[in-house]
Amino acid sequence: MMSALKNSGCPIDIRRHIACEPCDKSVTGGYDPVMNQIVVCNETSKNIVPGVLAHEMIHMFDYCVHKVDFKNIDHVACTEIRAANLTHCSFMSAFMQGDVTPFNFKNLHQDCVKTKALHSILAVRDVTEEEAVAVIERVFPKCYADLEPIGRRLKRGSNDIDKAYREGFYYGYV
Repeated sequence: MMSALKNSGCPIDIRRHIACEPCDKSVTGGYDPVMNQIVVCNETSKNIVPGVLAHEMIHMFDYCVHKVDFKNIDHVACTEIRAANLTHCSFMSAFMQGDVTPFNFKNLHQDCVKTKALHSILAVRDVTEEEAVAVIERVFPKCYADLEPIGRRLKRGSNDIDKAYREGFYYGYV
């Protein structure tokens, strides 16, 4: 992600663009477009910090490269769908969220992405659940299909992160 950001004209200086701060216990981190800074909550377990950073770097990438307007609910929904799709949802996270059981896994990844995006939108916007679901459904097909800059959905316990890094040159991220 850092290479993708750098090669897209949005380099990250860890000292400037990543901060650790106290947060509401319902979140583990966030992206502040005004400060162009990723916030990792100081109560966040060190085991999940890499996932939080990857998720928030998707938002940073979208803001820099795709000019996401965080005041536009469609844009917020899209970047949340992309971040959940590329960095969050695996069988285990979908199972923990209640989106899948061993007997119901047909659309587990899409359901997980929608649920994660819904929770994120409700945490950062003053909208009803029905409004959030409607916007997610409206932008889902396009945003779910967008795998830039990683090029693949990362699966926990796989070598997808290494593959994405090695394949970065295909996307101009050396």
